[in-house]
Amino acid sequence: MVSVRVLGISGSPRKGRNTEHLLRAALEAASKVEGVETELLRLSDYRVLPCDGCNICVREGVCPLDEEDDMGELKERLQEADAVIIAAPSYFSSVPGILKNLMDRSRPLKMGGHLLSGKVISALSVSALRSGGGEAVVEEILRFGLTHGMIVVGGCGDPLIQSWSGIGTLQGDAGWRRTSDDGIALRDSRGVGRRVAQVALTLKRGRLQEGSGHPR
Repeated sequence: MVSVRVLGISGSPRKGRNTEHLLRAALEAASKVEGVETELLRLSDYRVLPCDGCNICVREGVCPLDEEDDMGELKERLQEADAVIIAAPSYFSSVPGILKNLMDRSRPLKMGGHLLSGKVISALSVSALRSGGGEAVVEEILRFGLTHGMIVVGGCGDPLIQSWSGIGTLQGDAGWRRTSDDGIALRDSRGVGRRVAQVALTLKRGRLQEGSGHPR
């Protein structure tokens, strides 16, 4: 039976909080699709130094900083996954520094032969205000995926009421809240997780059939 691995990456410096609520909802929905395994990875558990622009990855395909921090392990985890869901809070309408470091330091994976190309990617975000930059964070994450040649996927729920992405806000009608109380964002995040799992499975089945010489 075909199986795929969906890696959920929390790009928040804070563990177990609002961003992670949405990511867990997406991974739970993905895990209910037959043949799908999920894993949650917190960037806050790893040390990733910022890129210093040395361009050694362009000339040699390797990053010398990998010997000083945990980026080498993170690159392996990315390559092992069939699909990636990245969730991040809005920090001044952009991604947090720890996630930007991962993005910048992933450049050797592209320079080494587009090693993330063909993998599925989607994004979730949280902002304090309803207009607090969550959409900008999602777009930045998806642009990262497109740069690597990844396949961008959004949720496909009821088009009248469901969004293609899960974007939570801490600003509710009755005051401040947690994303665990944001029913719309949780629903949409589940839709993202489900769709990511389905597309990743379909793609992997197709590749296996091509490799075996069987008609698709």
